[in-house]
Amino acid sequence: MDEFDEPEKKKRKPRLPKDVTPRLVREQALRYLDRFATTTQKLQRHLFTKNRKAIELYDLDEATVQKVIDTEIEKLISAGIMDDQEYADSKARSMARQGKSKRQIVGKLFTLGLDENHSDHAITELEDVGGHTDKIGAAKYIKKRRFGPYKDTATQKDRSQKELLTLVRNGFSYALGEKLLSLETIEEIENIIYGEQ
Repeated sequence: MDEFDEPEKKKRKPRLPKDVTPRLVREQALRYLDRFATTTQKLQRHLFTKNRKAIELYDLDEATVQKVIDTEIEKLISAGIMDDQEYADSKARSMARQGKSKRQIVGKLFTLGLDENHSDHAITELEDVGGHTDKIGAAKYIKKRRFGPYKDTATQKDRSQKELLTLVRNGFSYALGEKLLSLETIEEIENIIYGEQ
C-alpha cells in the first residue's frame, strides 16, 4: 500500500433500536425531562414516537407499548417528578408576565394538552394569588409593543386603530383596548402594571 493511500474506512452498521422495555422507557422519559419541562400528554407522544422504529422492527403491539409508556409516566407522577397542574400554573404565570390575555393563556394550555380543570386552576391562581387581570395584561402588552402613549403624539392618531386591532387579536376586549390606548401618559399605563393589584 502506498504511503499516501488512505486506509479503507470501515462502514458502521446502523444500530438497531432497542426493544421497548419499562426500563428503556423510564430512561428515555428522564432524559427528556432533564432537558424540557413538559406535560403528560406531550411526554406520551414523545416516547411513542421515539419507539416507533422498535415497534415496527420487532412487530410490537402498539397498545402494549402505550401501556408501558403510561405506566412509567404514572410512576413519575407518583414520585412527584411530573405534575401537569404545576406545569400549567407555571406556564400561565410566565405568559401573564409577558402581557398575554387570559384567553391566550387558556388557548396555549389547551394546545399543550392540559384539560379545562388545569387551565381553570391556573387562571384562578393568577387572579387570586398573582392579582393578574386582563387590564394589567393589556397594559404590559402596550408597554412591550410601545403602543399608545409610548408613541409620539403625531404618530399616535395614525396608529391607534391598528394598535387596537392588535390588542383584540391578542385576546383583549375591544372596550378595554380602546380605554387603555386613550390614556395620555406612560405613567397611567405603568400605574396599571405596577400600582393596581
